[in-house]
Amino acid sequence: MESLEQIFYLPSTMVWPLAACLVLTGIHVYLGVHVIARKVIFVDLALAQIAALGTVIGVLLGYEVGKDTTPLYLYSLAFTIFGAFVFSVTRMKGEKVPHEAIIGIVYAVTFAATILVLSQSALGPQELDHIIKGELLWVQQDVVLKTAAIYAMVGLFHFAFRKKFMAISFDSVQAEASGINVRLWDFLFYMSFGFVITSSVAIAGVFLVFSYLVIPAVGAMLLSDRLGTRLVIGWVGGSLISFIGVKLSWNTGLPTSPLVVVILAFALLLSGAYRYIKFSPGKAVALRNLAAAVGVVGVFIAGVLLLRKPLEDPLEHLLHMLSSRLRTDRQAALLNLVDHTNTKDRWMPLALETLKDDDAEVRRSALDLLAKLRETSATSQIIELLKDRSGEVRRKAVETLRSIDAGHSAENLIEAAKVEDDPEIKIHMLEAALELRDRNAIPALIEVIEGGGLFAHDAFEHLRSHVAIDFRMNEIGKVKRWWKGNSDRLRWDEQKKMFIVSVRERHP
Repeated sequence: MESLEQIFYLPSTMVWPLAACLVLTGIHVYLGVHVIARKVIFVDLALAQIAALGTVIGVLLGYEVGKDTTPLYLYSLAFTIFGAFVFSVTRMKGEKVPHEAIIGIVYAVTFAATILVLSQSALGPQELDHIIKGELLWVQQDVVLKTAAIYAMVGLFHFAFRKKFMAISFDSVQAEASGINVRLWDFLFYMSFGFVITSSVAIAGVFLVFSYLVIPAVGAMLLSDRLGTRLVIGWVGGSLISFIGVKLSWNTGLPTSPLVVVILAFALLLSGAYRYIKFSPGKAVALRNLAAAVGVVGVFIAGVLLLRKPLEDPLEHLLHMLSSRLRTDRQAALLNLVDHTNTKDRWMPLALETLKDDDAEVRRSALDLLAKLRETSATSQIIELLKDRSGEVRRKAVETLRSIDAGHSAENLIEAAKVEDDPEIKIHMLEAALELRDRNAIPALIEVIEGGGLFAHDAFEHLRSHVAIDFRMNEIGKVKRWWKGNSDRLRWDEQKKMFIVSVRERHP
């Protein structure tokens, strides 16, 4: 049986993700109470999507995620504040058109616009995935502390003007009759909401943020009618579920954000069941109905599982995935084929075909597979990829030739280096040729060093690590004379993994 210490133990890598969850719970439970009272449940999703659109437009305009943090944050914040303005001016008296309908339209249009913008980026799918999931597992201390400071300021602002915000949220008609400028305070509410959303979406993604906003608040409403009690229940329950979600994520390896959302939903179901039993006039009837509901759910799940497709032979399944239109399926198949080396003759021709795949990531995955298998029979196809249009694929092809120790490909590496435009990859090719015991890569490296530039030092270090020379980088003339006098005396020392002069006499 686990001790309390084991139950509550979290590794240091999960401490800040948990802290982020607790910070998010604190502000979102409070804002959720307002959102539910205003009947604008999906305003969080809409504002989150507007913030995401601001970020992707910033990326399209040249800023980089992870590098240009401040500009991208300001882009996102500007879009969110504009969204707050739109929501505040589109609220109609008497709600001839429900405000939730306007919010839904804005969300749909913004999401479509985000996809259109991302279609112009090579990293479109990855960015969309980031927007949905966030980076909860990778959040760092400085981000959590900065976010907590922003939320604290928003909290103080709401505390200072709590009477106006409460009046508008719970009875906007009476608030307007009392002289409160509803549109102005609506804008201030949504603007402050925007500061929260801009920070939280980058950390936790769209759906976890929405869940933190709505689910604890709804669960608290089911358990209490008093506002203060609802807040306490939401904060305590949200914090406890956050810990359970992060802990289970670490124990099971499941993604943190989706797991927390599912646990929040399960807790909401328990809250609903508790309220149903508590306020039901007949407790026995209520328990019977709940048992029947659980039975229906069980039958449904059992039916779904019983009607599943019969399991396919694992290798046949991978071969089907290899011909899938989805890039991720083809990559997954290539990753798992390494476990079927005993039937390599069946699938190797199909795997080699993926070296010509239209997607560079799939071509790289195919090279990874060949490197793991040390598949020397595919050397000629790998050599072809030294001329690939993708620099990452060319780099991977070099690494693959090196890993399978395809010595006869060294000449091809040297030839490819002559026409390579990327100096880093060029040096990579020449270094691989040296490791494959071809001394003819030496004059090509000398030429790079002599040409100077950013990568000259790297070229010299690679040369010195693979050739027994005692010259400094600024003595390139001596290196050239040394090569001219000793090129035909060089031999590869397998123990030292470098070229040495095979006779004692050495030319200066």
